[in-house]
Formats: sequence, structure tokens, C-alpha cells
Amino acid sequence: ATQEAGLERMMAKVEGIWKATALEVKPYKDVKDLYVLGDTSEVVAGLDDSLVTVNTVLSSRFVAGIRESVDAWKQKLLLFSETLDEWLNIQRNWMYLESIFNAGDIRKQLPNESKMFQDVDVEWKATMKETQQYPVAKVCCTKPGRLERFRSANETLDSIQKSLEDYLLSKCVAFPRFFFLSNDELLEILSQAKRPQAVQPHLRKCFDNLVKLRFGDSDKSTDIFGMISGEGEEIPFYKMLKAQIGRAHV
Repeated sequence: ATQEAGLERMMAKVEGIWKATALEVKPYKDVKDLYVLGDTSEVVAGLDDSLVTVNTVLSSRFVAGIRESVDAWKQKLLLFSETLDEWLNIQRNWMYLESIFNAGDIRKQLPNESKMFQDVDVEWKATMKETQQYPVAKVCCTKPGRLERFRSANETLDSIQKSLEDYLLSKCVAFPRFFFLSNDELLEILSQAKRPQAVQPHLRKCFDNLVKLRFGDSDKSTDIFGMISGEGEEIPFYKMLKAQIGRAHV
């Protein structure tokens, strides 16, 4: 009985930790009612410690009287850990894709993927708003059905990223010098397809020592009058050229 009481105290300590531990939730981009998870390192460390404690209790030969409740706690903690992993994965993917699909040009060029992302986006925002209002970690990460929804959302986001990579590859195949750019740099250009000057910061990577084109005075001008080297030398064009804008030329 004394040994069993000691095991019960160990479990009571685990229960006490998760009654008080909350997820850190912080605003995202100063947008009203838009939140993301903050630092989760303490929660992860607490989970690891709690699982060690539970496994220690289960390995004791005096656990028989409380085994059922200890087993239940182990399953809760495993669910907690798996859900948090999926949650953080969604957050990373969502934060990356959110900035991409905020660009109108990308939405037009990838309408199906844009719709898929919008569906995940709506659920993500609702989940994070709910979490901000009641951030108790164990409750948030063991809510029935949440793990399955997170898995489904991650599969959707993975599919969107694959389609996005295929789309970028098609642009590189159409204009092979785009292979010299990273995906993020290429997306920066494609998300501003109606603004030819968006290509300016990336010219040096695409062409040897070509650092700038001399466009017309307007920020959206499509008139090109010459090219400028890294040494500042300008080669004027024999005649003014027009930058072509449109899906076929992006």
C-alpha cells in the first residue's frame, strides 16, 4: 500500500502539471483575431518528462491497483504529443503558404490550390481563435477529432505545396534562367506579374553582371530603354523594348 501510494503521488504530480500548463498564443501580423502558437519548448519538455514518469509507474510491480488510470494517462499524453506535432507542422506550412496565396496573381494562376488553401485557412483561423480563448494545453491537444482534422489539413497543404513546386518548375522550363533562382525568389516575381520591375533584384542571378534594366519613369512602366552592368555601365537599346505581361510570359 505504501509503494502504491508513492506511485499515486507521482501521477498526481503529472495531473497537476497539465491542469495549469497553457499553450502560448500570440497575434500574427497584427491582424485582428489571427493567432499562431508561440514557443512550445516548455510544453514539449513537460510532455517528455510526464511520459518518462508514466512509464516508470507502469514498470513498477506495485502498479496493479492503478494501472487502468495510468494507462489512460499514457494514451492521453501520446495523443497530446502527436496532435502537437501535427499542429506545429500545419503552422509552418500555413505560414509559408499564407503569404503566397495572399498575392492575387498567384490565386488566379492556381485557382484549385487557392480554394484548397482557403478551406484549410478558415479552419486554422477558427482553431487558433478558440485556442486563444481557452489555451489549456491538454484540453486543446486531446480534443476529440482534432488529430484527424490536423492530419487531413496537413495532407491538403502537402498537396498544395507539390502543385506549387510543379507550377514553379513549369516556369523554369519555359525560361531556364529561372533555375538560378530559389523558389521564394521566383514566387516574389510571379506574385507581382503585373509589375515588370519586380524582376530587377534578381537579374544578377539570371544574367552574368546584368544588375538592372532601365525602365520608364512609372513604377508600372513596361518600357525598357537599356541595361546596366555591376560597374554602372549602361548599354542603351537601339530601340525601346516592351516588357510583355501576362500568364504566357510570366
